[in-house]
Amino acid sequence: MSRTIRKPQSAILARSLVALMCIWTASAHTVRAGLPGKYRIADLKALEKAFVDLAQEVRPSVVAIRTFYVHRNSGRRGGAPVSQGSGVIIGEDGYIATNRHVLEEPANRFLVILDSGEKFDAKVVQMDMRSDLAVIKIEAKNLQPVRWGDLRKVRVNHWTLSVGNPFGMANDKGNLSVGLGTVTALGRSLTRRLAEFPDLQYYGNLIETSSPINPGNSGGPLFNVDGELIGIVTAIETSSGFNEGAGFAIPIDKNTRRILDRLKSGKRVDYGYLGVTISDDDRPRVRRVVDGRVYWGATITTIAISDGPAAKAGLKARDIVVEVDGVPVRDTDHLMRLISYTPAGENTVLTFMRRGVRRKTTVTLGDRYRLLGLPESD
Repeated sequence: MSRTIRKPQSAILARSLVALMCIWTASAHTVRAGLPGKYRIADLKALEKAFVDLAQEVRPSVVAIRTFYVHRNSGRRGGAPVSQGSGVIIGEDGYIATNRHVLEEPANRFLVILDSGEKFDAKVVQMDMRSDLAVIKIEAKNLQPVRWGDLRKVRVNHWTLSVGNPFGMANDKGNLSVGLGTVTALGRSLTRRLAEFPDLQYYGNLIETSSPINPGNSGGPLFNVDGELIGIVTAIETSSGFNEGAGFAIPIDKNTRRILDRLKSGKRVDYGYLGVTISDDDRPRVRRVVDGRVYWGATITTIAISDGPAAKAGLKARDIVVEVDGVPVRDTDHLMRLISYTPAGENTVLTFMRRGVRRKTTVTLGDRYRLLGLPESD
């Protein structure tokens, strides 16, 4: 891998792709009019080359990760293999983001393999169970960090590239695998399917993609055609254990960026907490349409902590929370995000419905870790 940061070419590639698709449409009409089909093949080859160039641009920002268990008294350097995964370089001085589950116990040695094949031992900087994100660090300089995308610009059917270490294929010599697909859905919530402990783990607002995702891709990137990171791969939906066309990535937005910044600095992530359980299984009678989207609110099913923030603010079971600081609430997953990503200790105005009457209350959010009696570091 070249360790010089080069000027990104993907913006040019994106414009080229648009132009090529226009040419493709025009040439398709031309071919139907009886002109030689070679024009169509040339356009496809140009499009193909654009994707080849894009893959070459982003691969140096991706790594393979191997984890091992080394017994303290063994004196061995290698250790027994535990897992394998992928990661994305987020700092030219060696900081790498990945999934927390890639680093899970009993692993205590972490090996990073660059796309070039160079290998480095890594140390864990910080991990966060709720987001399933972690940051590790290697002693290397002048690496090529990813460029950040933004979920707000992502649309269904946008092209995507997944890059990583499926089945450990890049464990020995690097040479990471690249797969092409599209965004097939946005806003997927898999907490109930994936979280062993729903109070501790959150898998919501995920990007669904048809890009190939297999065991070993976890923690790796999902890129757009501008070569920007739009997601960190975390799960697949499968009956076989392997790729069946439905992979999922943690989206890159201001909240994910905040989490990664905290982890990179070695700090734990604080999450706001109401102290309630919520549900949208029974649709409340508060349907609203805002900016073309339907908002139903989220129903409080129980007050989980009798002296918690919600209880102190006067909220009760069967109240339907419809707004948080003026932002309409779509469903339970949306309410969890709005509350969790508001720092503990802040005052938040909740608008709710009780027996058909619209009310407001101010809640001082608690700290999820402390209220649940959890360790304050992972």
